[in-house]
Amino acid sequence: MTKKMKQKRIKRPTYHSEEQEEMFKFVRILIIVIIIVLVVYFCTRLFVTKDMFKEEDKYQVTTPGTIDYSKTIIGSMLSKPEEEYYVIIYNSEDLNAPYYSGFASNYARNEKALKVYTADLNNALNAKYYDKDNYNTSKDLDSLKVGDFTLIKVKNNKIEKVLTNIEDIKTELAYKENAVG
Repeated sequence: MTKKMKQKRIKRPTYHSEEQEEMFKFVRILIIVIIIVLVVYFCTRLFVTKDMFKEEDKYQVTTPGTIDYSKTIIGSMLSKPEEEYYVIIYNSEDLNAPYYSGFASNYARNEKALKVYTADLNNALNAKYYDKDNYNTSKDLDSLKVGDFTLIKVKNNKIEKVLTNIEDIKTELAYKENAVG
């Protein structure tokens, strides 16, 4: 035998137990299910949401939400943690809104100032307390009706003062027209 003889391998049949056959079936079914889920996912992104190949989504910047603890609604204004504080109530869409919010910011500059919360009459939760023409300066929250601009002083979770006249509010908050910031 001078030439190399090719060795022929004899293929032996492989035998699998019943458990192994069941495992192979399970793996095949699992792979098929995964493929179907991936196809449905990519078809949904491609045809339904249509965001598969959009470039601008990669650069979209989202800003995290913040909670402004200085804002309140009239219905919960008596449940603040401070013992004594003011609540300024006005409509944020009013042309005088910056003027009204200036009262609070100017007053807050005083180091002995009480906490000032604002309530926006533009908020639907405050609508039942608003009556432009027939406001009621009751010290009972259930019967309280406020006008366009109101200052309420709260002490020990009870309404102590309700002021609707701008001059009275200026005096209460010691507002100065030409305050230097």
